Amino acid sequence: MTETKVRSEKIRTLYRHTKPVLVTNTLNAGIVAAMLWNSAPEAQIVAWFAAMCSVVAVRASLSQRFYRAQPNHVELRRWGTKFAVGSAVAGTLWGVAGYALLAHSTATSQLLVTFVIAGMCAAASGSIASHMPAFLWFALPALTGLALRMIHFGDTTHLVMAAMLGVYALGLTAVARVNSRVLSESYTLRFENERLVAEIAAAHEQLELTNRTLEQRITERTEALHAQSETLRNAQRIQAVGRLAGGVAHDFNNLLTVILANVSELISERRARRESVALMEIREAATKGADRVRQLMMFSRRQPTASQKLDLNAVVRTLEKSLRRCFPEPHTLHLDLQAQEVPLRLDLTQLEQIITNLVTNARDAVSKGGIVSIATSTINLTEPTEVLDPGRYALLTVTDNGTGMDAETQQFMFDPFFTTKNVGKGTGLGLSTVYGIVQQYGGDIQVISKVNQGTCFRIYLPAVPASARAEESSFPTLRISETASLASNGGGETVLLVEDEPIVRNVARRILNREGFRVLTAESGERALLVSAGYAGNIDLLVTDVIMSGIEGPRLAEQLRMSRPGIRTLFMSGYSRDLAIPQNDPELRAMFLAKPFTNESLITKVRELLAVSGRNVHVPAA
Repeated sequence: MTETKVRSEKIRTLYRHTKPVLVTNTLNAGIVAAMLWNSAPEAQIVAWFAAMCSVVAVRASLSQRFYRAQPNHVELRRWGTKFAVGSAVAGTLWGVAGYALLAHSTATSQLLVTFVIAGMCAAASGSIASHMPAFLWFALPALTGLALRMIHFGDTTHLVMAAMLGVYALGLTAVARVNSRVLSESYTLRFENERLVAEIAAAHEQLELTNRTLEQRITERTEALHAQSETLRNAQRIQAVGRLAGGVAHDFNNLLTVILANVSELISERRARRESVALMEIREAATKGADRVRQLMMFSRRQPTASQKLDLNAVVRTLEKSLRRCFPEPHTLHLDLQAQEVPLRLDLTQLEQIITNLVTNARDAVSKGGIVSIATSTINLTEPTEVLDPGRYALLTVTDNGTGMDAETQQFMFDPFFTTKNVGKGTGLGLSTVYGIVQQYGGDIQVISKVNQGTCFRIYLPAVPASARAEESSFPTLRISETASLASNGGGETVLLVEDEPIVRNVARRILNREGFRVLTAESGERALLVSAGYAGNIDLLVTDVIMSGIEGPRLAEQLRMSRPGIRTLFMSGYSRDLAIPQNDPELRAMFLAKPFTNESLITKVRELLAVSGRNVHVPAA
């Protein structure tokens, strides 16, 4: 490619010298014609000068057409040939002048013409040597005609001049070749330098682009890492808050168990009317407390579930009427439901909680004339996100154009008891409950909110095929034979009660004693094994807490079954059954009583279990 560019540039250089070459030819031709006017025939001189002027005119026209054409590398070779032909014609005319016009000239005229032609050839070795054919085709005819005339004269002087012209021609050719080579090397060096400069500029530009790209990637990666770190910190904080909430809820369940059991006992004794009203209020407050605890359990994912196949659209339509009553203007709530079914597997009550909590929060955020929208759809994720795996998901979107949330509020919005509402306007458990439910079912929550522009909650929950059947509960309902007799009081059966919380143990023991059961108590699994080993009689039922230090409830039940094969088991826990009981042992999951429990719920579970003969059976969660 460089060689082609050099050749092309040399031809352009050739045409750049056209003007001085043509002017020199014309002037020299005029001088020669004037000097030979008295010695040579006038007609020959006029004809020769006219021919020279015509060639000059043609070559000048050729030069103008060259600059108008602006030829490319391929076309330049042809233009170089055209210039060489013009040089050949001009050189031939100078050869004719040297041979024909000097026939009758004097020695002085011969010397002058020889000087002019030799000078023209010397100038050509520099001006048109960039294209060697142009030089050779001009110099050789011009010097050859002159040398032939010298030879024709035949004397020694002219023969020596002819020989000198031959040597001169060889010398000029060598000089022209050197000039051409130097010019080629100069152009080659220039183009190489240009190429290197271009490469350096391109490399510099690429380096700058790479640096900018690298800086951008570093910035994006840093921002992404910061966002991931922030997300991880928030997740860890929420997880820690969840563990704390679960532990607090477990302890509160024990306290509420004592309150509800004692209140139920006092109410059943039918004391003074005034006292009964107060007790009813206490029980109502304790029941509300139990509801709050269940919400905390839900946030910490320790709440039992009864999932079933649901259509998200149908659930929204079922709630629509009650949701519209929450708004001062019914048209404030807009529904945009997918035409097809949006199937998912979830606990119905928990799905209703998600929808109700989100819509209620949106209602509180909008002012008069604001809009709250509920949209449903199903989407396929082909790429994993930070939380979700690829797959099919049901999408619930609740959007409002209300006050929105700032960054600090968004950071803590899922924390239990965090609320921006006025005192008495909210418990701060709504979004934490939604978060717990969504996390429990392997979903995700995405929140987009801007102050004074509104908020959008996008809830992703795993979808199920529309043809899938509802999943059977892990705990089928306990079936009691219609002929089974549930005595109103215990028949002296022996119950081993194991509970590490003294107040709960005392309340449960008192309830069971009052119903006629013989109760053996223990504060730990280890103590329960000692009590069992030291008791010679039959133990009909083990009532045990699940989470205890040392030997926990499931392990205790397993060990007692080895020494007392007929013993039945009732588990109690402030945690959900799924977390409390090993899922690989259905017999150990036979009976479960959730805390807080009342007198009636405890006695009912005990009677049901004792009424069933044979081995332990499955029962629904309390």
